[in-house]
Amino acid sequence: MYELTQHLAAEGHSVTVVSGQTGYMQRDTPVLPWYRRLILKEKEGLVKIIRTYTYSELHRSYLGRLISFLSFSVTAPFGLLRAERPDVVLASSPPIFPMLPVWVVCKLRGIPLVFEVRDLWPESAVQMGILRNRLLISIMSWMERLLYDKAQRIVTLTQGIRNDIHARGWPASKLEVITCGVDTQMLYPDAEAGSVVRRNFGWEGRNIVLYFGAMGEANNLDVVIDAAVQCQDENTLFLLIGDGMKRPYLEQRIAELNIDNVLILPPVSKHEGRGFINAADVCLVTLKDIPLFRGAIPTKLLDYMACGRPVLCGVEGEAAEIVKDAKAGMVFEPNNGHQLSVIIADLMRNEPLRNKMGQSGAQYVKSNFDAVQSRTAMTALLKAVSVG
Repeated sequence: MYELTQHLAAEGHSVTVVSGQTGYMQRDTPVLPWYRRLILKEKEGLVKIIRTYTYSELHRSYLGRLISFLSFSVTAPFGLLRAERPDVVLASSPPIFPMLPVWVVCKLRGIPLVFEVRDLWPESAVQMGILRNRLLISIMSWMERLLYDKAQRIVTLTQGIRNDIHARGWPASKLEVITCGVDTQMLYPDAEAGSVVRRNFGWEGRNIVLYFGAMGEANNLDVVIDAAVQCQDENTLFLLIGDGMKRPYLEQRIAELNIDNVLILPPVSKHEGRGFINAADVCLVTLKDIPLFRGAIPTKLLDYMACGRPVLCGVEGEAAEIVKDAKAGMVFEPNNGHQLSVIIADLMRNEPLRNKMGQSGAQYVKSNFDAVQSRTAMTALLKAVSVG
Protein backbone atom coordinates (compact mmCIF):
# COMPACT_ATOMS: atom_id res chain seq x y z
CA MET A 1 0.00 0.00 0.00
CA TYR A 2 2.87 2.37 0.81
CA GLU A 3 4.44 1.76 -2.59
CA LEU A 4 1.09 2.13 -4.39
CA THR A 5 0.36 5.50 -2.79
CA GLN A 6 3.84 6.80 -3.60
CA HIS A 7 3.36 5.68 -7.21
CA LEU A 8 -0.04 7.38 -7.49
CA ALA A 9 1.37 10.61 -6.09
CA ALA A 10 4.34 10.48 -8.46
CA GLU A 11 1.86 10.12 -11.34
CA GLY A 12 0.35 13.47 -10.38
CA HIS A 13 -2.63 12.35 -8.29
CA SER A 14 -3.40 13.97 -4.95
CA VAL A 15 -3.11 11.17 -2.37
CA THR A 16 -4.02 11.25 1.31
CA VAL A 17 -3.58 8.22 3.58
CA VAL A 18 -5.65 7.90 6.75
CA SER A 19 -3.78 5.55 9.05
CA GLY A 20 -3.51 4.46 12.64
CA GLN A 21 -0.54 5.26 14.85
CA THR A 22 0.34 1.70 15.84
CA GLY A 23 1.94 -0.62 13.31
CA TYR A 24 1.98 -4.40 13.43
CA MET A 25 5.80 -4.34 13.45
CA GLN A 26 5.98 -1.48 15.96
CA ARG A 27 6.45 -2.21 19.67
CA ASP A 28 7.54 1.24 20.88
CA THR A 29 5.33 2.93 23.46
CA PRO A 30 4.05 6.31 22.20
CA VAL A 31 5.79 9.30 23.79
CA LEU A 32 2.93 11.79 23.51
CA PRO A 33 -0.18 11.42 25.74
CA TRP A 34 -3.31 10.14 24.01
CA TYR A 35 -5.05 13.53 23.84
CA ARG A 36 -2.13 14.93 21.82
CA ARG A 37 -2.33 12.02 19.38
CA LEU A 38 -5.97 12.34 18.34
CA ILE A 39 -4.97 13.54 14.86
CA LEU A 40 -1.42 13.94 13.56
CA LYS A 41 -0.57 15.20 10.09
CA GLU A 42 2.58 14.13 8.27
CA LYS A 43 3.97 13.94 4.77
CA GLU A 44 5.92 11.13 3.15
CA GLY A 45 7.25 12.29 -0.18
CA LEU A 46 4.23 13.66 -2.08
CA VAL A 47 1.73 11.66 0.03
CA LYS A 48 -0.21 13.42 2.79
CA ILE A 49 -0.76 11.28 5.90
CA ILE A 50 -3.38 11.74 8.60
CA ARG A 51 -2.73 9.49 11.60
CA THR A 52 -5.58 9.11 14.06
CA TYR A 53 -5.38 7.83 17.63
CA THR A 54 -5.10 4.06 18.10
CA TYR A 55 -4.70 2.03 21.28
CA SER A 56 -1.02 1.11 21.43
CA GLU A 57 -1.06 -2.33 23.11
CA LEU A 58 -1.53 -4.18 19.82
CA HIS A 59 0.95 -6.94 20.66
CA ARG A 60 -0.14 -7.74 24.22
CA SER A 61 -3.07 -10.05 23.56
CA TYR A 62 -6.02 -10.75 21.29
CA LEU A 63 -8.02 -8.35 23.45
CA GLY A 64 -5.37 -5.66 22.99
CA ARG A 65 -5.44 -6.20 19.25
CA LEU A 66 -9.25 -5.98 19.20
CA ILE A 67 -9.23 -2.75 21.25
CA SER A 68 -6.59 -1.30 18.92
CA PHE A 69 -8.77 -2.06 15.89
CA LEU A 70 -11.87 -0.67 17.60
CA SER A 71 -10.08 2.54 18.62
CA PHE A 72 -9.07 3.15 15.01
CA SER A 73 -12.64 2.43 13.96
CA VAL A 74 -13.77 5.35 16.13
CA THR A 75 -11.07 7.80 15.03
CA ALA A 76 -10.56 6.91 11.34
CA PRO A 77 -13.77 8.65 10.15
CA PHE A 78 -12.55 11.91 11.71
CA GLY A 79 -9.31 11.55 9.78
CA LEU A 80 -11.25 11.08 6.55
CA LEU A 81 -13.42 14.10 7.37
CA ARG A 82 -10.26 16.20 7.86
CA ALA A 83 -9.02 15.29 4.39
CA GLU A 84 -9.89 17.28 1.29
CA ARG A 85 -12.92 15.59 -0.28
CA PRO A 86 -11.52 12.75 -2.41
CA ASP A 87 -12.86 11.48 -5.73
CA VAL A 88 -12.56 7.88 -4.51
CA VAL A 89 -11.66 6.05 -1.29
CA LEU A 90 -9.63 2.84 -1.30
CA ALA A 91 -10.27 0.97 1.96
CA SER A 92 -8.00 -1.99 2.71
CA SER A 93 -9.01 -4.80 5.06
CA PRO A 94 -8.34 -6.48 7.46
CA PRO A 95 -9.09 -5.25 10.02
CA ILE A 96 -12.73 -5.03 9.05
CA PHE A 97 -14.03 -2.90 11.96
CA PRO A 98 -12.77 0.49 10.66
CA MET A 99 -14.24 -0.18 7.22
CA LEU A 100 -17.86 0.27 8.33
CA PRO A 101 -17.54 3.83 9.72
CA VAL A 102 -15.36 4.72 6.72
CA TRP A 103 -18.19 3.60 4.44
CA VAL A 104 -20.63 5.72 6.47
CA VAL A 105 -18.48 8.81 5.82
CA CYS A 106 -18.28 7.89 2.13
CA LYS A 107 -22.08 7.54 2.03
CA LEU A 108 -22.65 10.91 3.70
CA ARG A 109 -20.16 12.68 1.43
CA GLY A 110 -21.15 10.88 -1.77
CA ILE A 111 -17.70 9.33 -2.27
CA PRO A 112 -17.40 5.99 -4.13
CA LEU A 113 -15.66 3.24 -2.15
CA VAL A 114 -13.31 0.58 -3.48
CA PHE A 115 -12.97 -2.22 -0.93
CA GLU A 116 -9.70 -4.16 -1.02
CA VAL A 117 -9.88 -7.59 0.63
CA ARG A 118 -6.44 -8.85 1.65
CA ASP A 119 -7.83 -11.56 3.91
CA LEU A 120 -11.34 -12.93 4.44
CA TRP A 121 -12.67 -11.79 7.81
CA PRO A 122 -14.20 -13.03 9.99
CA GLU A 123 -13.73 -16.48 8.38
CA SER A 124 -9.93 -16.48 8.78
CA ALA A 125 -10.19 -15.78 12.51
CA VAL A 126 -12.89 -18.44 12.90
CA GLN A 127 -10.88 -21.15 11.12
CA MET A 128 -7.75 -20.30 13.13
CA GLY A 129 -9.74 -20.66 16.35
CA ILE A 130 -9.10 -17.06 17.40
CA LEU A 131 -12.72 -15.96 17.12
CA ARG A 132 -15.32 -18.09 18.90
CA ASN A 133 -17.85 -15.58 20.21
CA ARG A 134 -21.02 -16.11 18.16
CA LEU A 135 -22.28 -12.57 18.65
CA LEU A 136 -18.98 -11.08 17.48
CA ILE A 137 -18.87 -13.45 14.49
CA SER A 138 -22.42 -12.40 13.54
CA ILE A 139 -21.56 -8.71 13.81
CA MET A 140 -18.42 -9.06 11.70
CA SER A 141 -20.21 -11.20 9.11
CA TRP A 142 -22.91 -8.55 8.82
CA MET A 143 -20.22 -5.88 8.34
CA GLU A 144 -18.57 -7.99 5.65
CA ARG A 145 -21.82 -8.46 3.70
CA LEU A 146 -22.74 -4.77 3.98
CA LEU A 147 -19.35 -3.62 2.73
CA TYR A 148 -19.41 -6.03 -0.20
CA ASP A 149 -22.89 -4.78 -1.08
CA LYS A 150 -22.11 -1.08 -0.81
CA ALA A 151 -18.63 -0.96 -2.36
CA GLN A 152 -18.47 0.14 -5.99
CA ARG A 153 -15.81 -2.50 -6.65
CA ILE A 154 -14.22 -5.29 -4.60
CA VAL A 155 -10.51 -5.91 -5.16
CA THR A 156 -9.01 -9.21 -4.02
CA LEU A 157 -5.34 -10.13 -3.81
CA THR A 158 -5.78 -13.74 -4.91
CA GLN A 159 -8.01 -15.81 -7.14
CA GLY A 160 -9.02 -17.92 -4.14
CA ILE A 161 -10.43 -14.92 -2.24
CA ARG A 162 -12.22 -13.76 -5.38
CA ASN A 163 -13.77 -17.19 -5.94
CA ASP A 164 -14.95 -17.38 -2.34
CA ILE A 165 -16.73 -14.02 -2.51
CA HIS A 166 -18.21 -14.80 -5.94
CA ALA A 167 -19.46 -18.22 -4.73
CA ARG A 168 -21.32 -16.46 -1.90
CA GLY A 169 -23.35 -14.41 -4.35
CA TRP A 170 -21.51 -11.26 -5.36
CA PRO A 171 -21.35 -10.75 -9.14
CA ALA A 172 -18.16 -11.28 -11.12
CA SER A 173 -18.54 -7.82 -12.64
CA LYS A 174 -17.99 -6.29 -9.20
CA LEU A 175 -14.84 -8.31 -8.45
CA GLU A 176 -11.31 -7.79 -9.68
CA VAL A 177 -8.12 -9.66 -8.77
CA ILE A 178 -5.10 -7.39 -8.38
CA THR A 179 -2.26 -9.34 -6.83
CA CYS A 180 0.48 -7.85 -4.67
CA GLY A 181 3.24 -6.92 -7.07
CA VAL A 182 6.93 -6.78 -6.20
CA ASP A 183 8.99 -3.65 -6.75
CA THR A 184 11.88 -5.26 -8.61
CA GLN A 185 13.84 -2.00 -8.31
CA MET A 186 13.88 -2.56 -4.54
CA LEU A 187 13.99 -6.35 -4.28
CA TYR A 188 16.32 -8.19 -6.65
CA PRO A 189 19.26 -10.64 -6.61
CA ASP A 190 22.09 -8.78 -4.87
CA ALA A 191 24.99 -11.01 -3.84
CA GLU A 192 27.04 -8.05 -2.62
CA ALA A 193 24.33 -6.88 -0.20
CA GLY A 194 23.99 -10.44 1.09
CA SER A 195 27.75 -10.69 1.64
CA VAL A 196 27.76 -7.43 3.61
CA VAL A 197 25.03 -8.72 5.94
CA ARG A 198 26.85 -12.03 6.46
CA ARG A 199 30.10 -10.23 7.20
CA ASN A 200 28.49 -7.73 9.59
CA PHE A 201 26.77 -10.47 11.61
CA GLY A 202 29.58 -13.02 11.49
CA TRP A 203 27.59 -15.52 9.42
CA GLU A 204 30.23 -16.11 6.75
CA GLY A 205 30.42 -19.81 5.93
CA ARG A 206 27.14 -20.64 7.72
CA ASN A 207 24.00 -22.10 6.15
CA ILE A 208 21.21 -19.55 6.63
CA VAL A 209 17.52 -20.55 6.64
CA LEU A 210 15.45 -17.34 6.69
CA TYR A 211 11.91 -16.46 7.70
CA PHE A 212 11.17 -12.76 7.10
CA GLY A 213 7.85 -11.29 8.20
CA ALA A 214 5.07 -11.21 10.77
CA MET A 215 5.07 -13.50 13.79
CA GLY A 216 1.37 -13.89 14.42
CA GLU A 217 -1.08 -16.69 15.03
CA ALA A 218 -1.54 -17.32 11.31
CA ASN A 219 2.15 -17.75 10.53
CA ASN A 220 2.61 -21.25 11.99
CA LEU A 221 6.21 -20.70 13.09
CA ASP A 222 6.17 -23.71 15.41
CA VAL A 223 7.02 -25.83 12.37
CA VAL A 224 10.24 -23.83 11.93
CA ILE A 225 11.24 -24.43 15.55
CA ASP A 226 10.40 -28.13 15.12
CA ALA A 227 12.69 -28.31 12.09
CA ALA A 228 15.47 -26.50 13.96
CA VAL A 229 15.25 -29.03 16.80
CA GLN A 230 15.68 -31.90 14.33
CA CYS A 231 18.44 -30.23 12.31
CA GLN A 232 21.62 -32.30 12.57
CA ASP A 233 23.95 -29.71 11.00
CA GLU A 234 25.49 -27.42 13.61
CA ASN A 235 26.49 -25.03 10.83
CA THR A 236 22.86 -24.25 9.92
CA LEU A 237 21.25 -21.15 11.44
CA PHE A 238 17.48 -20.58 11.42
CA LEU A 239 17.01 -16.81 11.22
CA LEU A 240 13.62 -15.24 12.01
CA ILE A 241 13.28 -11.52 11.30
CA GLY A 242 10.10 -9.70 12.26
CA ASP A 243 7.67 -9.10 15.06
CA GLY A 244 4.17 -9.91 16.18
CA MET A 245 2.06 -11.23 19.00
CA LYS A 246 3.66 -14.70 18.94
CA ARG A 247 7.24 -13.49 19.22
CA PRO A 248 7.45 -13.76 23.06
CA TYR A 249 6.03 -17.30 22.83
CA LEU A 250 8.64 -18.27 20.21
CA GLU A 251 11.46 -16.81 22.29
CA GLN A 252 10.21 -18.73 25.34
CA ARG A 253 9.96 -21.98 23.39
CA ILE A 254 13.50 -21.58 22.03
CA ALA A 255 14.78 -21.00 25.58
CA GLU A 256 12.89 -24.02 26.99
CA LEU A 257 14.23 -26.28 24.23
CA ASN A 258 17.73 -24.94 24.89
CA ILE A 259 18.59 -24.72 21.19
CA ASP A 260 21.19 -22.32 19.85
CA ASN A 261 20.54 -22.62 16.11
CA VAL A 262 17.58 -20.19 16.05
CA LEU A 263 18.05 -16.43 16.11
CA ILE A 264 15.22 -13.87 16.22
CA LEU A 265 15.96 -10.33 15.05
CA PRO A 266 13.66 -7.28 15.10
CA PRO A 267 11.94 -6.16 11.88
CA VAL A 268 13.80 -4.24 9.21
CA SER A 269 12.58 -2.22 6.23
CA LYS A 270 12.30 -3.76 2.78
CA HIS A 271 15.27 -1.65 1.70
CA GLU A 272 17.39 -3.36 4.38
CA GLY A 273 15.51 -6.59 3.84
CA ARG A 274 17.06 -7.11 0.41
CA GLY A 275 20.43 -7.67 2.07
CA PHE A 276 19.07 -10.17 4.61
CA ILE A 277 17.10 -12.11 1.99
CA ASN A 278 20.13 -12.27 -0.29
CA ALA A 279 22.23 -13.46 2.65
CA ALA A 280 20.01 -16.55 3.01
CA ASP A 281 20.64 -19.93 1.40
CA VAL A 282 16.95 -20.84 1.53
CA CYS A 283 13.84 -18.92 2.61
CA LEU A 284 10.71 -20.09 4.39
CA VAL A 285 7.04 -19.24 3.96
CA THR A 286 4.58 -20.83 6.40
CA LEU A 287 0.92 -20.47 7.30
CA LYS A 288 -1.51 -22.42 9.44
CA ASP A 289 -3.07 -25.41 7.73
CA ILE A 290 -6.64 -24.16 7.34
CA PRO A 291 -8.80 -24.35 4.19
CA LEU A 292 -9.02 -20.58 3.75
CA PHE A 293 -5.25 -20.18 3.40
CA ARG A 294 -5.25 -22.34 0.29
CA GLY A 295 -6.29 -19.15 -1.47
CA ALA A 296 -3.48 -17.08 0.08
CA ILE A 297 -0.33 -15.73 -1.57
CA PRO A 298 1.97 -14.44 1.22
CA THR A 299 3.88 -11.39 -0.01
CA LYS A 300 7.09 -12.73 1.52
CA LEU A 301 6.96 -15.61 -0.98
CA LEU A 302 7.19 -13.14 -3.87
CA ASP A 303 9.82 -11.06 -2.07
CA TYR A 304 12.07 -14.12 -1.66
CA MET A 305 11.62 -15.11 -5.30
CA ALA A 306 12.33 -11.57 -6.51
CA CYS A 307 15.68 -11.74 -4.71
CA GLY A 308 16.52 -15.02 -6.42
CA ARG A 309 16.37 -17.17 -3.30
CA PRO A 310 15.00 -20.74 -3.30
CA VAL A 311 11.78 -21.05 -1.31
CA LEU A 312 10.51 -23.79 1.00
CA CYS A 313 6.73 -23.39 1.06
CA GLY A 314 4.59 -24.75 3.89
CA VAL A 315 1.34 -23.37 2.46
CA GLU A 316 -1.05 -25.43 0.36
CA GLY A 317 -3.08 -24.06 -2.54
CA GLU A 318 -2.18 -21.02 -4.65
CA ALA A 319 1.17 -20.37 -2.94
CA ALA A 320 2.31 -23.96 -3.49
CA GLU A 321 1.22 -23.82 -7.13
CA ILE A 322 3.30 -20.68 -7.70
CA VAL A 323 6.40 -22.38 -6.26
CA LYS A 324 5.82 -25.45 -8.43
CA ASP A 325 5.02 -23.52 -11.61
CA ALA A 326 8.05 -21.28 -11.15
CA LYS A 327 10.31 -24.20 -10.17
CA ALA A 328 11.42 -21.81 -7.45
CA GLY A 329 11.74 -24.22 -4.54
CA MET A 330 10.04 -27.09 -2.76
CA VAL A 331 6.74 -27.61 -0.96
CA PHE A 332 6.40 -29.31 2.44
CA GLU A 333 3.42 -30.27 4.59
CA PRO A 334 2.43 -27.24 6.72
CA ASN A 335 2.94 -28.94 10.12
CA ASN A 336 5.70 -31.39 9.23
CA GLY A 337 8.89 -30.15 10.88
CA HIS A 338 10.70 -33.42 10.17
CA GLN A 339 10.01 -33.19 6.44
CA LEU A 340 11.17 -29.57 6.45
CA SER A 341 14.44 -30.47 8.21
CA VAL A 342 15.15 -33.24 5.67
CA ILE A 343 14.49 -30.91 2.71
CA ILE A 344 16.78 -28.27 4.22
CA ALA A 345 19.58 -30.80 4.73
CA ASP A 346 19.28 -32.02 1.14
CA LEU A 347 19.25 -28.53 -0.36
CA MET A 348 22.23 -27.38 1.70
CA ARG A 349 24.24 -30.11 0.00
CA ASN A 350 23.16 -29.00 -3.48
CA GLU A 351 24.20 -25.43 -4.25
CA PRO A 352 23.67 -25.76 -8.04
CA LEU A 353 20.04 -26.75 -7.47
CA ARG A 354 19.52 -23.83 -5.07
CA ASN A 355 20.93 -21.42 -7.63
CA LYS A 356 18.75 -22.83 -10.38
CA MET A 357 15.62 -22.51 -8.23
CA GLY A 358 16.51 -18.96 -7.27
CA GLN A 359 17.09 -17.85 -10.86
CA SER A 360 13.85 -19.46 -11.99
CA GLY A 361 11.87 -17.76 -9.23
CA ALA A 362 13.30 -14.32 -9.99
CA GLN A 363 12.38 -14.63 -13.64
CA TYR A 364 8.86 -15.83 -12.76
CA VAL A 365 8.23 -12.80 -10.54
CA LYS A 366 9.40 -10.41 -13.26
CA SER A 367 7.05 -12.03 -15.74
CA ASN A 368 4.00 -12.44 -13.49
CA PHE A 369 4.18 -10.29 -10.35
CA ASP A 370 6.04 -7.09 -11.22
CA ALA A 371 4.60 -4.16 -9.24
CA VAL A 372 4.24 -2.15 -12.46
CA GLN A 373 1.43 -4.47 -13.53
CA SER A 374 -0.51 -4.28 -10.26
CA ARG A 375 -0.07 -0.52 -9.89
CA THR A 376 -1.28 0.05 -13.45
CA ALA A 377 -4.34 -2.14 -12.83
CA MET A 378 -5.20 -0.43 -9.53
CA THR A 379 -4.72 3.05 -11.00
CA ALA A 380 -7.05 2.23 -13.90
CA LEU A 381 -9.69 0.83 -11.54
CA LEU A 382 -9.59 3.87 -9.22
CA LYS A 383 -9.88 6.23 -12.19
CA ALA A 384 -12.84 4.29 -13.60
CA VAL A 385 -14.68 4.30 -10.28
CA SER A 386 -13.99 8.00 -9.58
CA VAL A 387 -15.53 9.10 -12.88
CA GLY A 388 -18.24 6.43 -13.01
